[in-house]
Amino acid sequence: MRLLTSLTVALLAFAGCEKKSDVFMFDCVVFDEKVDAPVAGASVVMKVQNAAGGFNPVYVTVGTGTTDANGRFYIEVEKNVYYSFRVEVSHSKHFDESFDINPDDVPFSTAYSTTFELEPKAWISTHLINQNSSQTATFKVVAASNGCADCCQSTNTIVQGSVVDSVFTCQVYGEQQIAVNGNYADVNGATHQIAESAFATAFDTTVVTIIY
Repeated sequence: MRLLTSLTVALLAFAGCEKKSDVFMFDCVVFDEKVDAPVAGASVVMKVQNAAGGFNPVYVTVGTGTTDANGRFYIEVEKNVYYSFRVEVSHSKHFDESFDINPDDVPFSTAYSTTFELEPKAWISTHLINQNSSQTATFKVVAASNGCADCCQSTNTIVQGSVVDSVFTCQVYGEQQIAVNGNYADVNGATHQIAESAFATAFDTTVVTIIY
């Protein structure tokens, strides 16, 4: 009986090895260097460009996963010939990122391991208050971002009117020093500079108040 049990365990182990030989293994970590912490609960989508039938630019989803408390995820992909692997990572408090992997870098017999880095989100709220019946204010937030639709843009925002109490909010990368630069024209038409700075804390909203 003991011999039979040992043989069964050996066969199961062998079967497991056979199964792994049919897949590419991705054992990776998602990390946020800015706050020096793994990103838990991130959604991961694995896509491939199939090589069968010639070059195909379309990426097809072949696996999904979610990072654990240590930022780790594990995805298996059926072995085939691919032009490229693509890992898409999303998380509510981080900017979405896409990472391409060269198939030549993916081992046949062991897991592919690497660390994918995400940038933390932060928000800048520029609060403009016109207390002196000034004419026009022009400003822009100078900060690094990924250029998303809700991100702070490099173009100026122009605010007109003698009665203004408005907040303009946009996203930037967290954990960086930002600047709000511009100018305003007072009631007499004279121009004054706007030059404010602040630190954008990750996952938080930083308010910059401009009274003109």
